[in-house]
Amino acid sequence: MRKPAARGPKRRARSTRPSASYASDREELLALLLREGIRRESSLPSVTLEGGSAEPWKLDSLGVTLSTRGAELAGRCLLHLLSRFEGRQLATFGATGVPILQSCVLLSKGKYRGLLVRREKDLATGHPIEGRIDFSEPVVIITDSVGLESSMEECAARLEAAGLRVEGGVCLVRFGYESGFSRMVSRGYRMLSLFDIWNDLVAHMPGEEVLAPNPTRAFFPHELTAKAAPEGLHPAELARRVIDEALRTGKLLRPPKRIQGRYSGAGGVWVSVRPKKDTHLRHGRGGFWSFPEEKPSALPAAIAEAAFQAAQALEGSGTDPLTALEQGAVAVTFCSKLEECEPGQLDNDQYGLVVRSRERPFLLGGMMPRMPGIANAWQQLEYARDQKARLLPWEPYVLYRFKVQKAVEPGVSWQLSGVPAEAPPKWIAASASIAARALEVVRALSEGREPAPARQPLQLDSAVEFFSLSVYRQGRRVGMAEAQTSHPEEALERLAQRALEEARSAPQGAGDPLAVTVSLLHGGTELGVLTPEEAAAQTRHAEQALRVSQGEQAGLALPSETITGNLSPLEYARTVLSKAGLTEGPYSWRSFECVTWLADAQGVHRVDHGLPVGAPSKALAQKSTQLAQQLCKFLLRHLGETTRYEPFTDTAHRGLDTAQLAHQAWTMARAHRQLGPAPLGEGARTLLTALTSDLVFDEAERVWIHGDGGTSISEVALVLLALLETGDDNTTAATLATTLWSSISAQGRFSCHMDPAFDDDSFQDGYPGQALLALARAAEKKVCAPDKEKLAQARRFYRSRFHLKRHWDQVCWLPQAAAAWWRVDRDAEAARFAFEVCDWALTYQSEKHGAFFNDHQPDTPGYTTALYLQALAAGIELAVGLRDRARQKRYKEAYARGVAFLDSIILQERDTPLLPNPRMALGGVRTSLVKSEVQVGSVQHTLAALLGLKR
Repeated sequence: MRKPAARGPKRRARSTRPSASYASDREELLALLLREGIRRESSLPSVTLEGGSAEPWKLDSLGVTLSTRGAELAGRCLLHLLSRFEGRQLATFGATGVPILQSCVLLSKGKYRGLLVRREKDLATGHPIEGRIDFSEPVVIITDSVGLESSMEECAARLEAAGLRVEGGVCLVRFGYESGFSRMVSRGYRMLSLFDIWNDLVAHMPGEEVLAPNPTRAFFPHELTAKAAPEGLHPAELARRVIDEALRTGKLLRPPKRIQGRYSGAGGVWVSVRPKKDTHLRHGRGGFWSFPEEKPSALPAAIAEAAFQAAQALEGSGTDPLTALEQGAVAVTFCSKLEECEPGQLDNDQYGLVVRSRERPFLLGGMMPRMPGIANAWQQLEYARDQKARLLPWEPYVLYRFKVQKAVEPGVSWQLSGVPAEAPPKWIAASASIAARALEVVRALSEGREPAPARQPLQLDSAVEFFSLSVYRQGRRVGMAEAQTSHPEEALERLAQRALEEARSAPQGAGDPLAVTVSLLHGGTELGVLTPEEAAAQTRHAEQALRVSQGEQAGLALPSETITGNLSPLEYARTVLSKAGLTEGPYSWRSFECVTWLADAQGVHRVDHGLPVGAPSKALAQKSTQLAQQLCKFLLRHLGETTRYEPFTDTAHRGLDTAQLAHQAWTMARAHRQLGPAPLGEGARTLLTALTSDLVFDEAERVWIHGDGGTSISEVALVLLALLETGDDNTTAATLATTLWSSISAQGRFSCHMDPAFDDDSFQDGYPGQALLALARAAEKKVCAPDKEKLAQARRFYRSRFHLKRHWDQVCWLPQAAAAWWRVDRDAEAARFAFEVCDWALTYQSEKHGAFFNDHQPDTPGYTTALYLQALAAGIELAVGLRDRARQKRYKEAYARGVAFLDSIILQERDTPLLPNPRMALGGVRTSLVKSEVQVGSVQHTLAALLGLKR
């Protein structure tokens, strides 16, 4: 198991353990602030806290920092925080920060110098920024407090407008995290605070409410009954009795010493009450999470506590609570010990999870496994983080996983969600024979003859409710029919006739390409009367079949239809309505688990996410070469024209932009050098000829490649990389390299566009890495000499940006740039930055199937895995060069898992029976598991990932 780490930005590896002197200074300063810095005069305006609540007191930091001891303590404590910053210039804005800044400068013994940023009203009496300015040195802002309206943000804006780089800020007191503090964090500044208004000041003020670190355990005082519950009760029976007692008397039924069965509830216990006839509804739920640092309750007491909270929820549900309990069913969910983990260690089929804020521990949210509408671990995490915990963007959090046991009242049927997936029943594997027989029947009927008798009786498990048959000719679905039956042999001929009639095709010869898919729908779940939007949210997209009914009208759609049609969840639900011919509600919905088999001349194969499941991967080198060759053929067939291809309709969409064309030229040139086929080199040169014929010049006579929507360093860098790969035009290459070097500022920041109006901060994540990679290759090829000072500043700037404002666009390019520069200057420390990026990215790689889960693409996991494999390939090269064998082994294993996932979304020979035009489709990389469309850029990046390891 990988070592768990915190979500959110990580600091550089240096000791942050507070010294004894720092701890004592901080304690003394806190006491001084509480005694001298809190003013409660009624004439003073109230202070506004996080959430907008007004408190009848005011923080007066000057009452402390203008005293000898207060200034000394503030300076010493803030110097401890400042040691975590790179910058040696300190700045403040307004009077309250001046004594703190002055103290830090004096006590630092020359390490720091100060700047004073004037407010607008003071500009007439002096310079906007007072002090000796070093434009190459980062600035750290110092202030006494950061609240809802933070002067620190205005200070940062003024400093940056003057051409300085602001690294972040420190303050004595932050007024909660949801304030100017978090806004600064979200913009990529390092922010540190000595005290938090809630945790440090309010918590020590008499009469003030203290926030519970775990609100789910905030169990209010209650009276216990004199008599305890009987020993050895089923957990759900104990919960029912506790709820009943609480509703009738308001007392907590004294728990017994033991219960029936063995359960693990060290991570939490939850009790739910649902209607017996409609278990998709819930009357009430209560319970708690128990974190590793907390002492867990004895299991009977934990059940009683959770049930008591469920009783309170029932009272607030709007129904008669005793009636709801009497007519309802009760279940108890037990959570094993919470285990801190990484996103890649999650598994929605096996684990529940809890997300907890590192900044505000009282904000937390949990999710059980396999909840309605949650199809994978990333959706599970996002829902817990955004909907349950409601964390802010960039708010760091701790992630826990746990196993689940559910105890349902005996004799009661409960919904299938919320528990781990069970091992597939044996009948699923056995049902492959039904698909083989279906092909025999369809082939016979299409040839105008009676099907031969089945070799052996077909059996359909009682769990199967619906049986669906689809017929394909030359890769196109020509007919589909479904039935509700328990006798597959009788149904097959009837369904085959209906499917062939739908195709309106005359009987064909036996030699024509013919295939069938058989889908078996089981595990039906009532969703209730819902709108299409609600039904879509309750269905696992591209995994579950969906049925709607209204009276005699009904419609059914298979999960494969979402993939072949590239449907969104809502479009999928509306497709079902269209099949049913329904336009007005109410709509009654059901979802189903779905098992699909493909049968063709090559045999029978399981279908997953719309396409046949491939055989286990071959050796990595062999598999990579095979896939790379297929990708090259796809690019040659779609050279320079196609931007997007829909394989199930054989539709190509034209219009690659300049950056994509440049990347295609570079990738094909690399493939030609490594794999050899001449058409690849010819294709790359054809693209380069077109790209370099449209050069543009700016006012400084720098050369740019004309781009779409704003000429940028991206086109320049990618064309430069392609030129260096072909070696055809070093003169143009040198000119483009000059443009890139001149785009680096004194702080190391790239100006990403020829026109500054386009230079939004979002371009700072991907484009600079491309430029640094291109400059490294130019230096390696002796096309230009490196500007060592600018290179050092750029390395410093983008390493800091990665630490403070991470984005997945950085992951692809920065490690490649680091590896390329290591080949030039052998700077091991700079090269190890690639390891920082790769190590962080790997925490998001699924241990289950090798894909990377994140928010880089909305339908994750998908093609973006190829972007991160390019980084891993660079990391492997560096690990070899730096003789880090353990990391080399770990990276290569992760790379192999990623290639195995990409193999599942690359269109290959196994998919031919379902593709109308295999010649144009094979080698395409699907956008994701839940979509079939191929973005040509995805093919290019996947090929680049495979070529990267070959280097």
